[in-house]
Amino acid sequence: MPYPQSQPPGGPGGDRGGSGLKKAVIGLVVLAVLAVLGIGGLAAYQAFGGGALPTAAGDAQGEQLLSAKDIQELLDGRSQALRSGEEDTYLAPFTGEAKDTQRSLFENLRKIPFAQAEYSVLKTTGTSTDEYGDGASVALDVAFVHKIQDVDVRPVSEWYRWIIKRESKDAEPRITKVGPAPGAFGAKSYVFYPAPWDLYEDMHVVKKAHTLTISDNKHAADTDRYAPYIEKAAKDDIELWRANGPEDTETPTGFVTVLEPDRKTYSSLYGSQSVDWEAGQSVAMPTFDAGFGGDEKDLEYGGARVKMDMSGSRFTNATYWPKLVQEISHHEFAHAVVQPLEASSGGFATESNTRWWVVEGFADYVAFRFDSELGAWNIRNDVTGKEFSGTLPEDPGAGDEVSTNYTVSYLAIRFMAEKHGEAAALRFVTDQYRHPGQLDRQLREATGMGESEFQAAWAGYVRSNS
Repeated sequence: MPYPQSQPPGGPGGDRGGSGLKKAVIGLVVLAVLAVLGIGGLAAYQAFGGGALPTAAGDAQGEQLLSAKDIQELLDGRSQALRSGEEDTYLAPFTGEAKDTQRSLFENLRKIPFAQAEYSVLKTTGTSTDEYGDGASVALDVAFVHKIQDVDVRPVSEWYRWIIKRESKDAEPRITKVGPAPGAFGAKSYVFYPAPWDLYEDMHVVKKAHTLTISDNKHAADTDRYAPYIEKAAKDDIELWRANGPEDTETPTGFVTVLEPDRKTYSSLYGSQSVDWEAGQSVAMPTFDAGFGGDEKDLEYGGARVKMDMSGSRFTNATYWPKLVQEISHHEFAHAVVQPLEASSGGFATESNTRWWVVEGFADYVAFRFDSELGAWNIRNDVTGKEFSGTLPEDPGAGDEVSTNYTVSYLAIRFMAEKHGEAAALRFVTDQYRHPGQLDRQLREATGMGESEFQAAWAGYVRSNS
């Protein structure tokens, strides 16, 4: 979910665009399709060409050199070595350039507090038998299934493709090439590659009570400077939810943030798409073992990953950067808090998705709740003197209306919180994420007004505050 560049009060110019767009709106088409179908993790792979649980390919002729058992043992060995910290054991099957990249990957992964970290077979294709005397070779699509302590409420995954070769029964299997698994429909969005541990030869990690702030080590000094403000925002968001959020929600108590100043590298993170005005994004991470619907306890999303463009004005503004770094962090962490609550959408219709004005209004409400000066500044710049339709926005719109739509969405949640209490507003947001097709009922329970009555009252509130 992208977040735009912004201006500090009285500061230099900069366009305000959309903040945290819904997946289908920002163009993460494949991820939107997965959400529509209620598909996550292994179920997604099977739905888009993965087939049934895979076994090594090949026929009955020739000597079988790479059985399903051989491949599973290869993965289990890497999982165990990663957990125990045995680098030489982990690297043993890798050769050539693959070994070099896996060495830095291993060292980076060891810097992350995983509650779970293991490799799982998705699919194998190729020749597992030695038909012509030149050994066997298979392409193994493998999921790195992981759960970061306090960050993920369910295991999530990143998908790789390993090329495995074995020359003979007397030789050990070797992994000769590592890269991302191919994406469905030619897209890479849902494989969540590359993560920062893939990109950086030496990954810098600042660990605090509620945050892991990550960058390339060459940006360590800047990352260390920003990390306390990112941590403060995380603590604020978590305490807000604990104080006034519904008790029956399963939400994270920590967040991962990647700071990256190179735009091309930033845009590539997690395979997510970005737009030119984007300053930050919260990337939804599907639960690995989520299936086609089922019990709500399964949770469609296990968590989220936040990335921020460290070259943007929020980080480089000489006067206001502490305020602005906290603002974007408050916003993105608000998205990440409620991400596990989001239901499978079940269709492309608007009423089947969490309403855009709720998603963005909530995130901006949290950001400006902790900085009313910035909230007031946005109202003055985005609403005062601007054309206002009086209708709740269903998407960001285009051109000049974009900034207005984000700010009036913020005012919708603020109006609800001021008139009916913050706990009622957070219950409403939770219920809308879980049951997006029941907006009228949710508004009646939260405010005593149906959709049309609430819209009219909110429009009056917007006009009185601008």
